[in-house]
Amino acid sequence: MELVGSFKEAEENSVRFFDVGSYTSSAAFSRLGQFFNWYYFPDTDVFAPSKFIGYKNTSIQSYAGDGTGTDTQKVLSRWFHKLDKNTPMHALLESKLSNFLSEHDFSLSKKAIDGTGGIYVPIGTNATTRFPDEITDESYFEGSVKSVVVNAYEKNPKARVACLAHYGNSCYVCNFNFGDVYGNIGNGFIHVHHLKEISSIGKEYSIDPVNDLRPLCPNCHAMVHTQKPAISPEELKRRLACE
Repeated sequence: MELVGSFKEAEENSVRFFDVGSYTSSAAFSRLGQFFNWYYFPDTDVFAPSKFIGYKNTSIQSYAGDGTGTDTQKVLSRWFHKLDKNTPMHALLESKLSNFLSEHDFSLSKKAIDGTGGIYVPIGTNATTRFPDEITDESYFEGSVKSVVVNAYEKNPKARVACLAHYGNSCYVCNFNFGDVYGNIGNGFIHVHHLKEISSIGKEYSIDPVNDLRPLCPNCHAMVHTQKPAISPEELKRRLACE
């Protein structure tokens, strides 16, 4: 088993882990109450355990619990640090993690709080949420993770991944691609814009990543929100072509 070599690889694993509830017969699901080293990804608002995200290309179907937490924690320490359990941020994330587990009828392992485990958050450049898309449904995370306000539908990792799988990482309006211009540090960087007015969306709303979302660069994203209701990406593209 090969350890991940970048934060992005660990994050991609975490997105796959997000769907663990759909695989109730899997080893990953059955061990939800046993994991005690949990890693939080603010861009996608996802928690995932070290042994799942620490090895390359882990999926719910392939995960069998092999490997050691010592190895995965060592490699993940390049990009994460453990939160002090006496801080407000720890209390916030512990509550979010407990709610996630309780949705699947599991409880947070005591070792995660009072034992050798813990809750870990990104450090350095990874600590700043890179996709603060639209401003509504406020969620603030203080401390090593920069304060950010994001939309709950747009930060859904499956919706974001599905949107970008269809449209790619270039801006839908101006075609700007951060990876092409900035190289590795820009790969995958793009905002995701929600076409529908959030105030009109009910709690039972089911998002369609292709019809409801569009990838936009920060400049174009800001421009569509200069009016209320927002300018459509198609209209902004037309205006840009006329300039």
